Amino acid sequence: MGGALAAKAAAIFNVIAGPETSAPAGATGAAGKIEIHGLSRSFKPKGNAAIRGERFFALRDFNLEINRGEFITIVGPSGCGKSTLLDLLIGLSRPDEGQILIDGKPVNGPAFDRGIVLQGYALFPWRTVRRNVEFGLEIKGTPGKERRAKSDHFIKLVDLVGFENHYPHELSGGMQQRVAIARALAYDPEVLLMDEPFAAVDAQTRETMQDEILAIWEKTGKTIIFVTHSIEEAVVLADRVAVMSRQPGAVKTVVTVNLPRPRRIGDVRNTVEFGDLTSRVWELLQDKEPAVLAYQSGAGI
Repeated sequence: MGGALAAKAAAIFNVIAGPETSAPAGATGAAGKIEIHGLSRSFKPKGNAAIRGERFFALRDFNLEINRGEFITIVGPSGCGKSTLLDLLIGLSRPDEGQILIDGKPVNGPAFDRGIVLQGYALFPWRTVRRNVEFGLEIKGTPGKERRAKSDHFIKLVDLVGFENHYPHELSGGMQQRVAIARALAYDPEVLLMDEPFAAVDAQTRETMQDEILAIWEKTGKTIIFVTHSIEEAVVLADRVAVMSRQPGAVKTVVTVNLPRPRRIGDVRNTVEFGDLTSRVWELLQDKEPAVLAYQSGAGI
């Protein structure tokens, strides 16, 4: 699995480096940083269904607007298309219908305005911490001295000073994920996509990483889209939580999180407000009403 994820990460960077990655010019969207309109994505099934020409829809009529600098989390039942959505956002696949706009420009492929952190670390085992962090900068053609300065900055940001020359197998799971976050931040994307990045670490490390990603977000002001199966994680991190319907995936409801910032999990875990919000998201995940009846574009509850 780790090798496959590393290969996916390499593919993303290599596609970004290609000549066809710039989004065409378009009108700047007034609604926010990212606009997702009417997004549908289907796949050909196997067996008799494929012979009959049927298609399996992972996403159908997915709509969401995300503000600049917003931290939005996405939760939903297993198989509802959360990872498919991130593949579309990073530009690795194309929708059947609908579109994704970033700053009013359509997403037509990977580009340096987006970074991604995958579950399972996806580090290159033959590269040291520093050389993993610098990988995107190398692809971007950043000169050596500037590369070194940037990697120093982000290695410090994720608290890995002293481990610059270590290889991934010499690090704990939490440390490896810090390297993956530093690598995604180093080439300065405006949007950071995170696909269950803390799923593979133990509970104590997960809470530490949640606090660290909040601190990084507060320092960098990135727009973050964070996919998770954990309701508590979704609430503690987010400005808003997008709750997805069962397959085919769509946005059922967007829940606004009014917990104060700066925010750390230890400060909010035992509050009434946190309990109310997690209960609300849990109830929405149990509700089997169609998403199209519950969601209004741009709205939160």
